Amino acid sequence: MRRLLKLAAGVVGLVGLFATAGFASNTFTDVPAGRYYTDAVDWAFNNGVTTGTSATTFSPEQAVTRAQNVTFAYRYDQNIVQPALDNIDNQLDDVDNRIDGLDTLDELSCTASQVAINDNGWRCADPVLTRSFTGAFNYTFEDTDSVGWDSSLAIGADGNPVISHHAFTTKDLELFVCDNPTCTTGTNQTLVTADNVGYYTSVAIGADGNPIISHQDQTNDDLELYVCDNPTCTSGTNQTLQTTGEVGWYQSVAIGADGSPIISHYDLGLDTQDLELYVCANPTCTTGTNQTLVIAEALDFGTSIAIGTNGNPVISYHDNNDYDLVLYVCANPTCTTGTNRPLVTDGRAGYYSSVAIDTDGNPIISHQDQTNGDLELYVCADTTCTAGTNQTLVTADNVGYNISIAIGLDGNPIISHRDATNGDLEVAVPVFTVTGIAFD
Repeated sequence: MRRLLKLAAGVVGLVGLFATAGFASNTFTDVPAGRYYTDAVDWAFNNGVTTGTSATTFSPEQAVTRAQNVTFAYRYDQNIVQPALDNIDNQLDDVDNRIDGLDTLDELSCTASQVAINDNGWRCADPVLTRSFTGAFNYTFEDTDSVGWDSSLAIGADGNPVISHHAFTTKDLELFVCDNPTCTTGTNQTLVTADNVGYYTSVAIGADGNPIISHQDQTNDDLELYVCDNPTCTSGTNQTLQTTGEVGWYQSVAIGADGSPIISHYDLGLDTQDLELYVCANPTCTTGTNQTLVIAEALDFGTSIAIGTNGNPVISYHDNNDYDLVLYVCANPTCTTGTNRPLVTDGRAGYYSSVAIDTDGNPIISHQDQTNGDLELYVCADTTCTAGTNQTLVTADNVGYNISIAIGLDGNPIISHRDATNGDLEVAVPVFTVTGIAFD
């Protein structure tokens, strides 16, 4: 004989068993605790699936009729399934409304350096890379006539370095024009031969894409500037900027926010040891103004200037009283005021320093540790260099003389310097590994 489906089994089969044990039903007196259907009966009553056979009884052992089974299914659909589906539809409508209110990829207008990201809406963001120093490569490529003195490096418009330097044997100003971004080959050419010139050279790329090279005429103790006519500097014009005092020592040139050169240098007269700044009035520097920044600091062994992302210069130099690496942070584009900030105070640091602005907008400064004859690199943690980290790059031989640093197209620094042991012009390429990425 076919067994009849009982009310208890029908309810359990429909709504499922939600607990393995339960307490006595608070609704029906004939539903005891601990039975397989206890929790299911209570759930069905509370959700309107069943009303029982009376106000106080459920009759769990009574056979289920077809009509009761259909009623259970209908109430379950109306009270449980349909409200759940309505809730899902409402959530989907809310998502659609939020998406409709957001920018789409087609509506964004990101720059070439930005990426599109979606964090509660599409937007353009600037990637910020986290890098860690992992090593450096060093090359020798010019070794004739004791060259490489007072070298300076800049990246041309084609992405290839150009390196100005002094030829000690001939007392000339020279320029090495690299054929590729890592400067494995190139051409050396002579720019100025009159008098004893080319000391403390510094090169920058002008607004027209042509190199400009500041240097000292040591015969006359003058600050001079060579303005190239083309990117490879096959021709150009040399002009004298400052003649008062014994000027032009340990100089550095950069292009200001207005496109005009700006040159840091020392006046090392008998009564003066000042850090000075020559501010050109136009891109070819036919006129300009010289001003004193730091007075009588016993300065020596190199200044270097770079223009920060805010348009204000920063100037690194060596304090020969305390043997420190120091950074002068200008408060405005013409540097009428600023702040002096010592960076490395251990040992004899800061010799032949050179500063550039890294890809994160912070200064990065190469310099020599003269105690050990090493090439070192100071990486600032912020735009005004209130903190930072000093790294040793090259320790072999007596290196790190006449340093110059620039940032390559790959975002890594490239540093020219002189190896005094072998009389060579060398290039060090620090390697930074990307260890993280964030979006501002």
